[in-house]
Amino acid sequence: MNDQSEPPTKKRRTEAPITEEPIQLKEDDPILSKDNEPIPLKDEEEGLEELFLLLMRIHKLTRRNQELKQILDETLAETSKLRTHLDYLRVVHYLKTENPMFKPISILISPRKRPPVRKAKSPKKRAKESSG
Repeated sequence: MNDQSEPPTKKRRTEAPITEEPIQLKEDDPILSKDNEPIPLKDEEEGLEELFLLLMRIHKLTRRNQELKQILDETLAETSKLRTHLDYLRVVHYLKTENPMFKPISILISPRKRPPVRKAKSPKKRAKESSG
């Protein structure tokens, strides 16, 4: 397993001997009981498959949780903006009722959409339009 491309002074972490001892569980182990009823031990392969499926489910739920958290954060930010705008409108309404001559700056109440910025035409396009 030693590559010739690596210098001999480097050691890989995988070179350490790995000793696996099987975990011995008994039928009456409290880990294996559910509501004081023993859970029968399953075939090792079945158990690993079930564990894998549970891990995949946890992964999917975690990812979904992150997506929902992002949506919640965006919604809270939008709500904060709307509350600020609503507070402003309430103040304007109050000031108008107190003083009918009060005129708020309309840009703050209903911001106008700006027209899109036009890109400058290249000299070639200008030459084509003037000649055509």
